[in-house]
Amino acid sequence: MPTRSNTGRSAAPMQHKPFPLYAAEAVNAIGATLLTVGLPFYMSHRFGWGAKENFAVAALQGVLYMFGALSAQRISRRWGSRRSLLALYAGATVLAFAVGISASMAWAVAAALLVVVESGLMAASWPMLESLISAAGEPSGLSKRLGRYNIVWATTGAISVAASGAIIQHTPAWVFFGIVAAGHLLAGAIVFKRIHPAPALADNFESSGSAPCPESEPSNRIRGTAAEADAHRHRLALWLSRIALPSTYVIIYSLAPALPSLHAIKQLSPTIATVVASIWLVARAGAFIVTGSTTFWHKRPGLMLLASVTMLFAFIGTIVPGTLTQLGLFQALLAMAVAQIVLGLSIGTIYAASLYFGMAVSDGSTEHGGYHESLIGLGQILGPLLGATTQWIHPGALWPAVIAISGLVSVTVAVEAVVGARITRSAL
Repeated sequence: MPTRSNTGRSAAPMQHKPFPLYAAEAVNAIGATLLTVGLPFYMSHRFGWGAKENFAVAALQGVLYMFGALSAQRISRRWGSRRSLLALYAGATVLAFAVGISASMAWAVAAALLVVVESGLMAASWPMLESLISAAGEPSGLSKRLGRYNIVWATTGAISVAASGAIIQHTPAWVFFGIVAAGHLLAGAIVFKRIHPAPALADNFESSGSAPCPESEPSNRIRGTAAEADAHRHRLALWLSRIALPSTYVIIYSLAPALPSLHAIKQLSPTIATVVASIWLVARAGAFIVTGSTTFWHKRPGLMLLASVTMLFAFIGTIVPGTLTQLGLFQALLAMAVAQIVLGLSIGTIYAASLYFGMAVSDGSTEHGGYHESLIGLGQILGPLLGATTQWIHPGALWPAVIAISGLVSVTVAVEAVVGARITRSAL
């Protein structure tokens, strides 16, 4: 992202153009979403896995995802984002082909473990893409660029999950992972052909040598006061969104392994089940459209707390109707659909805030992109770990998992409220 030098001169924008980055991101999202949200449906249909096994795989994915995200800065610093992305996509492609072979041979555990490793490679790729997107223009356009970034991956992911049921139900076992491999391969090809190394920022400073025109002292004072207020709101929103972000992925990666085991979902074919299960993904993309095209939320950090509360109730509202055997199928699916819409809007708001404020405060660094993605990994560990633990204690029963996960998210909501109040008081 363009920054200012010590002399006050602006750095020229980096040479990356957004469109190839969005294209690489779109096909990257196909594999990433199928390997997380789509995988439980695949394993349930192909191998008869239940919530216990799916929770366990999701927790292991979270461990590798967090490790991969935290490694992104070190990898890109040593090898550069372009070469690093090429290596990551090449490795992920090989792994995806290996998973497809394992699945065709009915080696369920081997396939799952390979997917776990593949998830770690994908985790390292996202901070690099986020940093490149942040650098692909002026700071004033950061919100729109990240908004488009979020819309692209969320929309692609929603379509992938919705269509995955038909693939799972009607094609050979290897096709699902063949599509994942194709996504990785195409992302690598786009990076290779369309994304080229940019000069170091230090060499990009304007060479005119003239200092910016000085403003009058009253104008500086007014602008400084406004900037200070904005900086405070940004810091508060970043704290709240970063506290809330792991909870969103506690919810997501508890919901994904549990959905195929819900009574209402089990009455549907895989083709229809994944369409129903993708409603929250569509709603999340809708939230990204709103946050990407508006700026009102930049100055309303309290929305993070509201989104966290509604997210919690929407999670409960999605799971509980699906487990009630006394409800009719239509009533259960309708209640789940409404709750999923609220869930997706809440999750999308928190995610967009975490990414935007993190990149805005850090000048678009890969390191902060890594923090953002590692918090996702933390949530991906904690939620499924709680789910797997409760499944070992109460096999086949989802209500203990719902209680444990809701309790954990409630704690983070309380922490948000306390931290937000303290930061606000300190600024007064």
